[in-house]
Amino acid sequence: PMRLILALLGLSLSLPALAAPPTATIDQGTVRGEWNGDIAVFRGIPFAGDTGGDNRWRPPTPAPRWEGVRDATVAGPICPQSQKPRQGKVAPWLALFEMSEDCLNLSVYSPGLAAATKAPVMVWIHGGFARISTGSRHDASEMAARGVVVVTLNYRLDRLGLFAHPALSAEQPDALLGNYALMDAQAGLRWVQDNIAALGGDPDNVTIFGQSSGGVAVTALMGSPLSEGLFHRAIAQSGVMADLDTPRYLDRDLPRTPSLESDGVAMARALLPGVGQATTAQLRALPWQAIIDYTATQPAGALVPVTDGRLLPEAVTRRFAAGRQMPVPLLIGTTSWEQSLFVHHQLPLKPILGPVPVEQAREIYPGLDDKALVDHWLADTGFHAAARLLANASVDSGQPTWVYRFDHLSPAAREAGQPGAAHHDDVAYLLKPLALPRWPADDPVELRMQATMLDYWTQFARSGDPNGGGQVNWPRWQSSGDGVTQLLDVPVHGQAGVWRQRMDYHLARYAEMLREPAP
Repeated sequence: PMRLILALLGLSLSLPALAAPPTATIDQGTVRGEWNGDIAVFRGIPFAGDTGGDNRWRPPTPAPRWEGVRDATVAGPICPQSQKPRQGKVAPWLALFEMSEDCLNLSVYSPGLAAATKAPVMVWIHGGFARISTGSRHDASEMAARGVVVVTLNYRLDRLGLFAHPALSAEQPDALLGNYALMDAQAGLRWVQDNIAALGGDPDNVTIFGQSSGGVAVTALMGSPLSEGLFHRAIAQSGVMADLDTPRYLDRDLPRTPSLESDGVAMARALLPGVGQATTAQLRALPWQAIIDYTATQPAGALVPVTDGRLLPEAVTRRFAAGRQMPVPLLIGTTSWEQSLFVHHQLPLKPILGPVPVEQAREIYPGLDDKALVDHWLADTGFHAAARLLANASVDSGQPTWVYRFDHLSPAAREAGQPGAAHHDDVAYLLKPLALPRWPADDPVELRMQATMLDYWTQFARSGDPNGGGQVNWPRWQSSGDGVTQLLDVPVHGQAGVWRQRMDYHLARYAEMLREPAP
């Protein structure tokens, strides 16, 4: 018995770190997290105030402070979003979280709280059409184990995150308007500047990375003069501000695109029938559920930031083309089958092509029926060619730039007969999805793909160059037309001139649009 007692005593003395949860003192107070192996995890830290009530449709307010030690082991509320089934299924991760307008919180995954050298910081901006999802559903422990501090943040969604109305504009003549989701992201990045050193991170080495609407946010943040000093590198995955084809303004209607204020007036009329001119008090008194349900009655698609004159002074694409984006290294790419977003929709060809004659489009995409042509056109204009345009502009402004295409099919994707890597297939190789299946944990091919992705991404965060982590060399992008795209698969290889005819066609279209004054 004495030997057993001594053995147990020795065991308890040998694991002091596991017995004491990690704590840190930030500007707002002290937080207590939990260990995931060697990674200190802090969840649900508010980085701004409640966005409900009178704070709805206002810029984010200062984060709350507290006395004593705040428990940071549980995710905070996620931002209001639709809970209706998509394609017959409710997202399984939704059941893990509460929902509230008091949702501007973040999680931090730190590999070295007490380390003398502060680690590079990677801030994840989640996707989901800017209408659904949360940073909290992505576990970043595996990425943090590569020696980076990872922050996953929430931002306002749906028409709570992108909204304007003449009454709101008149009430706040000096405030930022409309792009509330982007304001939230900038507030989160300011919080990182002020607090991440206390959590083991280097505020002078911050990489923003995001996928889908998160990638749109990354490129929009690069195009905002209010982002200065908030980040030092950027990764845009399957999402860019493609605002040449469909520019949109806060308060100015265009022939094909109503303004954000016009959209707000239409919502007010639908939700406040018989009221006439809605007041700000009436708009803020609407239940958030009614606002979310209203969006479900409108045309599907992502809610993309608008040119508001201040946070986004002009179309982001035009800022890139003029070299006025944030001067930071850029890693940008897409998946090989972005069409996965459109396969379940039957969209009419002529409205999709806009001013482009159908015969001209058929020359570039020969042998396709209307449905396939629509899918290819949307994949190229919304993703592949739009990303290529920003990559070229980044190079031309002197910034080191790398371009990829994620081609890898998981066992489940192969079994389903997918023609390529679907939109979002890349994310599970970087961040662990909660409440959703991933590849078999012992599959050596899948583990190799994951290692490739994590090495490239974290090495880019460390140095501004994805090379150096022992992976296949990734050549820098050249804007001449023969740039090498890194095809991410097992094995990895680079290829020059990917989809060259289609890309050249769209880049020529964009060059023509850029020669015209902004609408």
